[in-house]
Amino acid sequence: MGWYVLQVLTGTERDVCTALRRKGVCARAPAQRMEIRRRGQWHEEECLLLPGYIFVGAEYTAALFHVVSPVPGVIRWLGLERGKPQALDTRDVLRWRLDDGETLGLSRVMFFPGGWHVLDGPLVEFTGDVIRMDRRQRRAYVVTSLGGRPQRVRFGVIPVDGDAQ
Repeated sequence: MGWYVLQVLTGTERDVCTALRRKGVCARAPAQRMEIRRRGQWHEEECLLLPGYIFVGAEYTAALFHVVSPVPGVIRWLGLERGKPQALDTRDVLRWRLDDGETLGLSRVMFFPGGWHVLDGPLVEFTGDVIRMDRRQRRAYVVTSLGGRPQRVRFGVIPVDGDAQ
């Protein structure tokens, strides 16, 4: 089985996944926990990791294309090569944690003067792709490839001071 990327209308990710599952297709819209500040308090919420994209796990066939494409909200398959979508490689499947289907947790990041270091969590797999770390907002911004296209993704982080572990 290979994992493929579908671009969908933003806001319809979960509906598209539900519709595909009803048709017998394995579909995932990866989610993550994020800390969001409201009224001076930090609250943990579940958010989509990749708004506008879902992953489909199957062997690609013309029949699969005709099952998936008419689902409301589906825009297109990513990673087309000669008209056929290319499956994600094993490394990407592991990075996006598609095989476990769990909500991704927060990553602990140690901040020290002049830098930072990712201690654990899903951000460990993307450390080399981090373009910005925002301690105050508790976010890490990453640019990585998704279906052959660069994609900006934000991860939730828990700041840890350099002298504490």
